[in-house]
Amino acid sequence: MRTSVEKRDLAHYPFLPEAQGLLASRGIKMAGLSGSTTGCSYLDRAADRIMLALNGKTVYPESEDDVVSDIITYVLARVLVSCTKDKRTIDRLCRMEAARVYAYFHAEENQLLKKRVCEELGLETGDGSLAVIRYVELASRVRDAKWRLINRDVLAGRVKVSADEMDVLIAERIRNILSCGLPLDIPEPILREYLPWSDKILSAVQERTLAEFGAIDESAYPPCIQSLISAAAAGVNLTHSGRFSMTAFLHNVGMNNEQIGGIFARSPDYNPDMTNYQVDHILTNEYTTPSCATMLTHGICVNKDRLCESVSHPLNYYRSKKKMLDKMRMRDEATAKKAEGSDGGDLGKEASED
Repeated sequence: MRTSVEKRDLAHYPFLPEAQGLLASRGIKMAGLSGSTTGCSYLDRAADRIMLALNGKTVYPESEDDVVSDIITYVLARVLVSCTKDKRTIDRLCRMEAARVYAYFHAEENQLLKKRVCEELGLETGDGSLAVIRYVELASRVRDAKWRLINRDVLAGRVKVSADEMDVLIAERIRNILSCGLPLDIPEPILREYLPWSDKILSAVQERTLAEFGAIDESAYPPCIQSLISAAAAGVNLTHSGRFSMTAFLHNVGMNNEQIGGIFARSPDYNPDMTNYQVDHILTNEYTTPSCATMLTHGICVNKDRLCESVSHPLNYYRSKKKMLDKMRMRDEATAKKAEGSDGGDLGKEASED
């Protein structure tokens, strides 16, 4: 028999089936939502919820008396990030929501409700251990060496876990649950209807990217990316890892799909339809630029320079190189202005003498 869950609890744990049942009982549907003032308000709040995640927030301000609105906003936020098909935006939303849910779970005083949430998460936390399969699933994304199975105490197919460690794994499980199935497969009519909101989100993503990296500066690209671009321009058929690495990097530093397609257009055998398909596929299904170690593994870490030795990721190279180049340009501009000022002074002196 399931524990009774209050409406406010459903806003705290919106992945519970009861939350879906509540929305279904209200007859709320995604299609046509933008046709009403209330529906537009829900979409606006969902977009704002995503904006908070983009800004690195971990708390979403709930309504004091409108639980249904909070649940709808949660669902619509998942729909809107799916409309954007932007992996980093999806990841940031999931991280914010996971942090929010975990905060409620950690402070939860209702032990029956806490047990109910654990059941939905597929966790049995009572004896301080987890089944090996579940442990490996959750600990695989935690990088510290102590989480590796070889460093753990395993008995009868279960891994011993301390209370503090269990908290970390529960938080990771919540994030897994919330990110499961994202991006959703959104029907074309919904994509068109929600376009004003998804475009607003993508504009904010681009704005934040530009704020983080500044104007795109090709001279600051790491040697590996410059080599890939040169190879593409020369008509070389890049490997999947090379094509993905170049595309992901260019997208990370602020290029849009058309600009990235323009890089491939430099190739003598450029096929616009095929290129657009491949670029869209990579940006839809992949996102993060591989690390230097991964680039090395795939044989695309080439022409290393001195700066390469001090960084572990192509984006860190780009940030550092761009700062160096910006400082050099500012110094050169200052020197040029100083020289102009000196010349101007001499001319003025000559004019007065004349």
